[in-house]
Amino acid sequence: MTSILILLTVTALTIAGDYFIKVASDRPDGLTTAVFAAGLALYALPAVGWFFLMRSHSLAAIGVFYSATILILLAGMGALIFKEAFGVKEGVGVTLAIASVVVMSWGNH
Repeated sequence: MTSILILLTVTALTIAGDYFIKVASDRPDGLTTAVFAAGLALYALPAVGWFFLMRSHSLAAIGVFYSATILILLAGMGALIFKEAFGVKEGVGVTLAIASVVVMSWGNH
């Protein structure tokens, strides 16, 4: 259960960082804004969570769960908040991300 909470925290911080960096990227002076600095700081914090996850899980396992979660949430954020297109390609990508989680979960019961 602790691992799930750490993974969710790492994911939430990364998603928040992605949001701020996306907002900064829409500005001509984006790299010099406080919004970019906030995104950068939020990207650094998950390293602490990764440290603890790596103590008890393989890189493959945490990589798949993290990547799938990030992909699904970023696709949703892009479509819902930034009004980016969500087409067949994105749908297939999300489906394959979910399939990768299913495959990595086999035998872990």
